[in-house]
Amino acid sequence: MIVHELPALDAGENLAAEERFFRSDEVCALLWRNAPCVILGRNQNEESEVSVWGRENLPVLHRSTGGGAVYQDTDNLNVSFVRLEPMPRQLQAYMQPVLDFLHALGLPAAFSGRNDILLDGKKISGCAMRHDRGRTLAHGTLLFRRDADAMEKALTPDADKLARHGVASVRSRTGELAPYLPQFADVAGFQNALAAYLRAI
Repeated sequence: MIVHELPALDAGENLAAEERFFRSDEVCALLWRNAPCVILGRNQNEESEVSVWGRENLPVLHRSTGGGAVYQDTDNLNVSFVRLEPMPRQLQAYMQPVLDFLHALGLPAAFSGRNDILLDGKKISGCAMRHDRGRTLAHGTLLFRRDADAMEKALTPDADKLARHGVASVRSRTGELAPYLPQFADVAGFQNALAAYLRAI
């Protein structure tokens, strides 16, 4: 698989690059990280999803797919897959290489519902996709290390949604990969390993 590792940490630049690859004829994967920001689903309302502090202190952008609001920083790795095909498959099929990689590291991660990857019952990845004129974009996050304080400070999640998941807060619902992967000193090492894995398949 062709893998491009985007060097910028600017969320706007990275989302624009992702769109360019989606509009191209290249079949590939992208790996990228962002400086602190909030990324909203395509149809989400900024005022209802992002706190006043978040709107005043962080870049807030919309991605081209649906799904929920996500606080990101450089310890979160984004993974995007671009495919050319007449009809889309299920989201899980596109994100399966990520799950296979986690399994290869010995982690009992699993898909949950339509768009989450869980580890020990905690969300470590949210995924989404879109299809347009023979092109499919599927992407997701991989939370290597979380800043739970910043996450809670930036986001204002719907209480009913949290209740449906049986949790009291974003902090209690989300997990992180770092405690399970002591072989990686930081997210850069984890990214290098994932890039090598994807390039080999």
